[in-house]
Amino acid sequence: MLVQEYCTNTVEATVVMKISSKVVSLKKRVPLTISRGTSAGSDNLIVEIECESVCGIGEMAPVNIGGGEEDAAVAAFQVDSIREDLFAVQPWEMDKIQDVLCGHTVSASTAAAIDFAAYDWLGKRAGMPVYQLLGADISNIVDSSLTIGICSPEEARNRALETIARLQPHSLKVKLGSPSGTDADKAMLSAIVEAIPSNILIRVDANGGWDVNGSKMMMEWLAQKGVEYIEQPLPLGQEEDLPFLFKDAPLPIFADESCRNSADIPKLADRVHGINLKLMKSGGIREGLKLIHTARAHGLKVMMGCMSESSLAIAGSVHISAFADYLDLDSHLNLLPDPAKGLFWKDGRVLPGSGTGLGIEFEFDSH
Repeated sequence: MLVQEYCTNTVEATVVMKISSKVVSLKKRVPLTISRGTSAGSDNLIVEIECESVCGIGEMAPVNIGGGEEDAAVAAFQVDSIREDLFAVQPWEMDKIQDVLCGHTVSASTAAAIDFAAYDWLGKRAGMPVYQLLGADISNIVDSSLTIGICSPEEARNRALETIARLQPHSLKVKLGSPSGTDADKAMLSAIVEAIPSNILIRVDANGGWDVNGSKMMMEWLAQKGVEYIEQPLPLGQEEDLPFLFKDAPLPIFADESCRNSADIPKLADRVHGINLKLMKSGGIREGLKLIHTARAHGLKVMMGCMSESSLAIAGSVHISAFADYLDLDSHLNLLPDPAKGLFWKDGRVLPGSGTGLGIEFEFDSH
């Protein structure tokens, strides 16, 4: 009788999940140039999920990989297209949400915003930070590198010194793969190495800007300069050439553009040392955790990176960052201003606050 009564009450209960979105414009403190071009800012989509008087919030940032930059306006249309299908779904019902997303043409970055909002809602509903819900030990969060984009040697030197003076990082990620060629890459990196303290580690990301021979030569040169690892030396689509670089590699190789989600791991496992997990290209925390476990099962290291995100989307990564070996979660530190508040930069690390859910307050422009 008790079971029957419980089931009856459950069926009669009406649960409504309201979802809304708003496009916001972010401006970078310093424009970022990589091998594929320059970005001075981005239009991102903020997604809110409201259910049982609790509001969860997430963020979509454009992903420019493999042709065609994703658009916040299109993402807003995608959110509108699934609103009715999510009406009777509760935010904690991740499987049902995933079924709805799979049933529509929803980009990974739009899915990530919805995923962040659902986890934020769940944490707030439970009265816990997301990292606690996932059992993460935030004392295991490693330092995060800060990025220096492609520029002249003099600019690179000045930017590195300014970044170090302002934020005191333990490591820098230097973008190479200059359209001007590997000589320009060498000049830029050398200017940085000669200017900064020797205790600051340097990591390099070519964003697919080299060919096979250039990659081989640059990897050997970078190893001599004490660089910690190289990220995405070859363009997306040239994964068949990675074994040539992987054999007797003088420094670890991490795949970024070549790895979007967990399904990409098996075909990369014998040709890279690790993968760069970006929740915006994987679809959020849920798929991100799957990717981490899959990478570990294949003996790969895991780093976490970001796109042009405020502290809101960065928080989604920070709450699972204790499971990663390397971090490059710094886009919010290059915003002027960052409209989201709640993360902390301490001793070279990005750390979550004490708030529930993702622990972020987003300040919408009132103008």
